[in-house]
Amino acid sequence: MGYLRAAAVCAVLLCCSATASAQRFLWNVDFDFKFDNKEYADVENDVSVTNFTARLTPQIGLGWGKGNALMVGVDFMNDMGANTYVAREMIVYYKYADDRFGVYMGRFPRRNLIGTYSNAFFSDYISYYDSNLDGFMGQYTGGHGYVELVLDWNSMLVRDQREKFSIFSAGRVNYGAFYGGYNARMYHHAGSETVRGVVDNILIYPYAGADFTHFLPKFSALYFQVGWLQTFQNDRAYVGHYVTPGGIQFEMRAQRWGFGIYNTLYLGGNLMPYYESTVPGQPGYGSGLYSGEPFYRTDKGIYNRLEIYWTHNFLSDIALTVSAVQHYDGDGWGWQQKLELQIFLSDRMFRKYRKPVED
Repeated sequence: MGYLRAAAVCAVLLCCSATASAQRFLWNVDFDFKFDNKEYADVENDVSVTNFTARLTPQIGLGWGKGNALMVGVDFMNDMGANTYVAREMIVYYKYADDRFGVYMGRFPRRNLIGTYSNAFFSDYISYYDSNLDGFMGQYTGGHGYVELVLDWNSMLVRDQREKFSIFSAGRVNYGAFYGGYNARMYHHAGSETVRGVVDNILIYPYAGADFTHFLPKFSALYFQVGWLQTFQNDRAYVGHYVTPGGIQFEMRAQRWGFGIYNTLYLGGNLMPYYESTVPGQPGYGSGLYSGEPFYRTDKGIYNRLEIYWTHNFLSDIALTVSAVQHYDGDGWGWQQKLELQIFLSDRMFRKYRKPVED
C-alpha cells in the first residue's frame, strides 16, 4: 500500500494548492480492458498464451501558467483469473505542453508518445504491460512532421537486478503525399552485483512511404512504406565484437468504415541473436534484452504479420477494437484474437464537450 499512501499525500497537497490559489485542478481517468489470445503451436519463435486484463489509471494534478502541469496517480492492473493480485505502479511527473513542444519528466504513461514505432522495437505485450516510462521525454510537432526523444530508465542496479536503460527516438517529415522518417533505440543492458557483463543493443529503422488519404478522404488510412531494420549488438563479456543483422521491411495499411487491414513483411536476418544463451552456463537474455516481437528472431529470413480489424469510437471517449492477427515466421502459422476497450475521461470533456486531450 506504499504507492497508495504516497499518491494520497500528493493528492491532498495538490488539492490544497489548487484551492488556495488561481491554479487549475486537473484530473483524468483511463480504463483499458483487453483480451489477447495467442495460438502459436505451429510457430517456433513465440509461445501460446492468453492475456486477459483490466487496467484503471486515475490521475489528478495542478496546472499553472501556459501549459505547465504536475500530475500524480496510480496505475492499477489486474490479470483476469488472478483475483487477489492487482499490480500497482505510482505515476508522478511534470508536464509542459503547447502547440509545438511537449516535455515530460518523472514516471508518465507510455500513451503520451507521439511517435509510431515498429513492432521490432516494442511488442504489443511490452507496450501494454510496461505501460509507463521512467525518465524524460521531449517532443516537437511542426507543420510538416514531428520528432521525439525519450530516456527510459528500465531498471536500477540492486543485488541481482541488472542496470538497464534505453534512449529511443522517432521522427517524421511529410512532403505532400510522401513522407520519410525513422525509429532509433539504444538499449544499455548492464550487469548486477552478482552477474557481470554489458550488452549494447542498437536498432535503427529509416523508412519512406506514400500516404494517399489526402487524395482519397473516404479512407481514414491508406499508405504504403518501406524501410530497413538494422541492428548493432555487442555482448562485451562473452562475444567481444559487434554483430549486425538487419533486413528490409514493407508495411501497408488500408482502413475505411472502421474496417482495416494492416500487413508487415520483414525479410532479413535474426534481429535477436542473443535471445537464447550466448555461452554454456549463461541464461538466455530473452525479453530482458529484446522488447520487440519475438518473431523477429526467426532464422528463416521471413516474418509476415497480417492484421484484419474493426475499430470504432463511441461518444468520442470510448474506443473499441476487435482484430485477428496472422503470424508467419518461416516455420508455421500462428494466429491471435484481440479485443480492446478504452475509455478516456478528463476534466476537459465536461468543460468543452469534446474528446479530451490526455494529460
